[in-house]
Amino acid sequence: MNKVDTRTSTRLRQWAAGLLPVEAAVEIVLRAFGGRFADPALPWVRLDGDITWLDPDSVREHAAVLSGGERRLLFVVASLLDERPLDVVDIVTGLDRQNLHLVLAAFAHAGGSHTATALEHVNGTVRFSTPGALVPWPDSPTVGRSSSAPAAHT
Repeated sequence: MNKVDTRTSTRLRQWAAGLLPVEAAVEIVLRAFGGRFADPALPWVRLDGDITWLDPDSVREHAAVLSGGERRLLFVVASLLDERPLDVVDIVTGLDRQNLHLVLAAFAHAGGSHTATALEHVNGTVRFSTPGALVPWPDSPTVGRSSSAPAAHT
């Protein structure tokens, strides 16, 4: 299993910070397949000075030659990055359980489920609460973080 270098993961998270779909895409790249798709040597990981970012067009172009599960996961990444439509049925039916959990967590994150505020009515009192992510990020030792949301929103 690959280990994502801290500098790359930090820079990708900084680039994505505040843009929920982009944060979700970055988390997939960092967490899936041992983080090997976050390798700066790959064509979709772009380095511009101190900024590291992901190029969705390059993801789509180069993912076409990968295995079915890898390709599906990277198409989700590209769709989250540039907001192009995605055939979700094709994607989710071709993923294993681990990667399906990752994609569901990414969709929940992109939709803001971790930032949602709920009203609770308890004994005639109204309280606000934050119930947490609808689907939490799976544990991922490759990025040195538990199942919590990305750093910008913890």
